[in-house]
Amino acid sequence: MAQLQTLGYVLAALLLLGVLITVHELGHFLAARLSGMAVNEFAIGMGPKLFSRKGKQGTIYSLRAFPLGGFCLFYGEDDEVDDPRAYNRQPLYKRFLSVLAGPGMNFLLAILVLTGMLAIIPMWRSTPQIDQVAADRPAARAGLLPGDMVLSVDGAPVKSGEDVIHLIGRAQSASITLLVRRGEAEQVFTLVPAYDEQAQGFKIGIVLAAQQGRLALPQAVGQAFVQSGEAVRMLYAALRDLVLKGQGADGMAGPVGTINLIQQQTRENGLSMYLWLAVVISINLGFMNMLPIPGLDGSRLIFFLVEAVRRKPVNRRVEGMIHFAGFVLLIGLMLVFTYQDIARLIAG
Repeated sequence: MAQLQTLGYVLAALLLLGVLITVHELGHFLAARLSGMAVNEFAIGMGPKLFSRKGKQGTIYSLRAFPLGGFCLFYGEDDEVDDPRAYNRQPLYKRFLSVLAGPGMNFLLAILVLTGMLAIIPMWRSTPQIDQVAADRPAARAGLLPGDMVLSVDGAPVKSGEDVIHLIGRAQSASITLLVRRGEAEQVFTLVPAYDEQAQGFKIGIVLAAQQGRLALPQAVGQAFVQSGEAVRMLYAALRDLVLKGQGADGMAGPVGTINLIQQQTRENGLSMYLWLAVVISINLGFMNMLPIPGLDGSRLIFFLVEAVRRKPVNRRVEGMIHFAGFVLLIGLMLVFTYQDIARLIAG
């Protein structure tokens, strides 16, 4: 029975990754269709075809053997084709939007799922009331106390704990002013946030109280944008530290590690964690695909910007070779991460 349960959670993890990848490729596909571009193939998965069907407009829809990947192959993407439907005959802005739509769909999905979670599922969320104050941190040195209710940060009113965290983080190392209600009186405190290595962000040393409940839809939408933006900021900080300081490399995971994380967290914490991981991984997919690395969407966007400056495209063959080299490198990195994932699982 335990093995069947584990298998079920693994399949749920695979389904989650498959959906997120499909949504990404669907962004490319829909943008192409709406702008009049022809698509040769829309594939879910990589490797040998398990199933394929040709649509009325000539697109081949295929399901492939390995569920971790997918692609949307535009007609005339890498070759010079004299056809008005071909990718290379489209205006630059259409090609730009067709590539941008993939990561864009991942960000949109994350916001929609997070909005639904906040509006439908009763969840524990932070409030603007301070529950704990860490000793010898900016908040304690400024005189803040447990029980204080934060009313505004630098004049911006707050309605939730997420607002407090976002506004403090946005201030970074600049001086900030907090309007706080203590008992019946209101007081003003000025302090400077300090960088927290563990949290990868600027903090003042407080823990906010939490309460369980739902948000009204407008609030849920707003918080979904705020939390998604905070997730992107943390990803950027982690990537910066990885490149400049070499920090965090040992914590990186490949497909096997990601699947294992999803199934473990879902088993222990249920549906809410499953949906939260969908949000986090979708934002990760969108963010990583925007990086200017050959083989990723961000690299294609860079080539479009070069084309806009030069007023003519980069040689298709040269561009195709660069993207192919990047793709090979990414596959190599995935294999390395997969080896590390398996080694961690074996080690326990």
